[in-house]
Amino acid sequence: MLFRSIPLLLTLSFFYLLWGNWILSFTSLDEGRNMSAILHMLKSGDFIRPMYNCQPRFEKPPMLYWSVALLSQILGINEFSARLISGLSAFGIAVLIYLLARDFYSKEIALRASIIFLTFPHVWIEARAVVPEMLNTFFTFLGLYAFLKERFTWGWVSLSFAFLTKGPVGVVLAVGVYLIWRRRLDFLRVKGLILFSLLGFSWYLVMFFQYGYEYFYRFFIYENVMRYTGHRSTHPAPFYYYPLVIAVGSLWYLPLYTRLVKGFKREWLPLVFWFIFVLVFFSLAKNKLHHYILFAYPPLAILLAHVVRERYMKIAVWISLLSLIALTMLLYLYQQERFVPKAWTTIRTYQGPVYFYKAEDSALIYYSGRCIKNLEDPSLAKGLLITKEKYTQELANCRVILRGREFDGDYVLLKCDEVLK
Repeated sequence: MLFRSIPLLLTLSFFYLLWGNWILSFTSLDEGRNMSAILHMLKSGDFIRPMYNCQPRFEKPPMLYWSVALLSQILGINEFSARLISGLSAFGIAVLIYLLARDFYSKEIALRASIIFLTFPHVWIEARAVVPEMLNTFFTFLGLYAFLKERFTWGWVSLSFAFLTKGPVGVVLAVGVYLIWRRRLDFLRVKGLILFSLLGFSWYLVMFFQYGYEYFYRFFIYENVMRYTGHRSTHPAPFYYYPLVIAVGSLWYLPLYTRLVKGFKREWLPLVFWFIFVLVFFSLAKNKLHHYILFAYPPLAILLAHVVRERYMKIAVWISLLSLIALTMLLYLYQQERFVPKAWTTIRTYQGPVYFYKAEDSALIYYSGRCIKNLEDPSLAKGLLITKEKYTQELANCRVILRGREFDGDYVLLKCDEVLK
């Protein structure tokens, strides 16, 4: 009976998705880049053209920026309010899991599936990051749910928001799963398609008229097509990468997978095909990042809800709660050793030039409020230099003034007093 309580779901949602999201200052690379673009929008009043490090940022559409900027006007611009968007999106996904499972299975399955989703460790991480993946997954799922309920106009409106959050991928995933589930084209409604075009393409058209083919190539070709096909190799990983991610992401429920196979029911097929479609779609991509796979978690949670017993769920919830508390404590300790909170005040107040050398910590651009160029020639080092510990030997005219750790390595801040002849 414990896991049929909606108040319990709300309480767990706060703890799993929001609690402690302010402990870490912003991290590189994506959080710092996104927050820099948001800060520029708020300061300049230009909410159309994203900027990062004094250059146009073509890599991401603006929905995340707009959402965080709007919320920061209410709660202030800080780690909590910025990450709250991803946390609320994850809560929205949990609600949609409940609604879909309730409509197609039962209320008991619905509540269990929502709680299972909340206990996935991977969800905790993405709910506490200023990145567009959780927001995109919410809009994608909302569009799919509206299609399944035959609210096609609202489905296309939701997918237009997904299109403004991450680009074409949300539309492809929602339409693909709907076709697998229903096997019909009734979602192609003129009104919905017109609204999708007006809402979804509006910002892209403005960017195209502003920057021309440069923007179209950079975002649609370079960031989407070339990333997927591998012509742009930034995050290569083997085909089996996502099965490993899902195994870690659903760690507490690995013993239940054999029960799923043995107790398979035909009514689960739409969920199974949904899961397989997302898994195969991203596994075929040449470049892979762990958060791309988030849209596979809703069907997995509903499937697991069919075979989990209440006693098992109690154990999983307690283990996950204790694990999250331990993780939060570790992150608090780690924050004391980080480079960004140690360095940003020095960089912000320094009157001379500041450079990156063979490294980029985008969070420092946000916190310092200044643009930082890349230094190509170490013999020209002068002023403050940000680099990784392993490159200090290449900078003989510089001295270390502070050190710190980040997730991608050990960083140093150097003071370079003279230019080598």
